[in-house]
Amino acid sequence: MANAPIVTVMIPAFNAGAYVGVAISSCQRQTLGDIEILVVDDGSTDDTASVVQRYTDDSRVRLISLGANRGVAAARNTALFHATGTWIATLDADDWMTDDRLEVLVDAAVAANADLAHDDLPLIYEGETEPYSTLARSTGSVITTVTAVNLDRLIDCEVGGRSAYRLGLTQPILRRAFLEAHGIRYDERLKVGEDYLLYLECLLAGATWIQIPSGHYFYLQRPASASRTRQVPTLERKLDVCVEVLERPMLTPAQRVSLQRYHRNLSSILAYQRVVEPAKERHLGAAASAAIRNPRFIGRLAKELPAVARRRWAYHARRDSHALDMLR
Repeated sequence: MANAPIVTVMIPAFNAGAYVGVAISSCQRQTLGDIEILVVDDGSTDDTASVVQRYTDDSRVRLISLGANRGVAAARNTALFHATGTWIATLDADDWMTDDRLEVLVDAAVAANADLAHDDLPLIYEGETEPYSTLARSTGSVITTVTAVNLDRLIDCEVGGRSAYRLGLTQPILRRAFLEAHGIRYDERLKVGEDYLLYLECLLAGATWIQIPSGHYFYLQRPASASRTRQVPTLERKLDVCVEVLERPMLTPAQRVSLQRYHRNLSSILAYQRVVEPAKERHLGAAASAAIRNPRFIGRLAKELPAVARRRWAYHARRDSHALDMLR
């Protein structure tokens, strides 16, 4: 392309040969055609690279190989290094977009003079052809107009926060000039949640962020994925990062208050997970010891127990195979 594209779509891919073709195809069908599609093969051991190569007849599609598996944050940072678009759009290798998504989001962001803009997420199970809900509907959120996202709302939407709407799951487009001006990149120490921390950095740097009510990003869910994920290492790293951010002298009083609330919430969830994870693995002695060492566990347990009981009952009594999924 002689001129810089309007949007760079970044697709990190690790062992995604079965899915990445659908993701790329959804980019190629965009009504906003002035884009580049950077697929970063993050050390895959399957046929991811060969699948992507089939699409490189389209000059907009480019395969970048990391060689070794370095994690999604490193893959996205690599794509950012090569990106030339005015806007950055992230797309996970097993998700896909409606044909008009990029055009709708860019138009909305430009109209609002925003640095970030995101939409709702239609939620779909693997093997299904229609979404069963959207992120807003499944969390009881009512969003009918363009809505601003600020630091308080982002923190309230974190796991265990006061709002069930998980902003960390959304995939906003980002103004590349804003990221460059503030030196913002994904934290490669994080294997999960690196996008949430990048959004937090953007808001701390003064970004304007909007949400539109319509949903154009299809988010693929797999049964009971959350029940098999160990959260303690991720929560520990998030807490470390939060402490580092709190030490910054340039924080405003309001930002510090919000981040302190985030720190308390992370600490509470971490105490809970340090007990729950060994208990799930039937290491009862380790769970009991963790409960003694983590007194915040009791308070978090009292908050979590009703929802846990509902999910367990639905999974075992009603045979709902999706009851333990992350968004149920």
